[in-house]
Amino acid sequence: MSESNSQCLFVGAALSSRSVRALSGAASEMRAGSGSSDLDLRWVAPARYHVTLKYIGWSKPAFVPAIIDAVSKIVANTKSFDMRCRDLNAFPSMEKAEVLWAGIDDRMGELAKLAGAIDSALGELGVEQEAKPFVPHVTIARLKRPGNLVKLVQRVPEHVFSKSSLKSLILYESPVESGSSEFKKIADWSLE
Repeated sequence: MSESNSQCLFVGAALSSRSVRALSGAASEMRAGSGSSDLDLRWVAPARYHVTLKYIGWSKPAFVPAIIDAVSKIVANTKSFDMRCRDLNAFPSMEKAEVLWAGIDDRMGELAKLAGAIDSALGELGVEQEAKPFVPHVTIARLKRPGNLVKLVQRVPEHVFSKSSLKSLILYESPVESGSSEFKKIADWSLE
């Protein structure tokens, strides 16, 4: 439904500047090592690093207030918490990677619980619910064709990329132009 009067939306969480710097440094190390390989990587700009809690997809602007209201009700009872960005991995696997990402340590399940509540609330509004289990992560690069990233990831000796405090959620709009480096904030919610 990519009509001109629709916008591609998702609910996400920003990372701390410290985590962004650490991930950007790791990406730079890997980018330096990928030049001699046949991997065709498209690196994500650090300004776009985030954790997606719910991908909404193409929506009419008139639907935005309902999204804001639904997420506001969930956030009203959610306290701020810390999350640690760590470990590099890939979808669907390191050997046949299409997406390179850094995981978010969610040992207490707080992030998964929050993502599930948002998915359920927006599902009641008609947004398609997630079929796959929630895997909290930050996308670092995408591959134009599947490739083996095992050697590339080994270039980064430390796989802990700092802590971020989840203090707010953001309703983002993905830019239609591929050259834009940042997402547009439509709304944000502070956590208690």
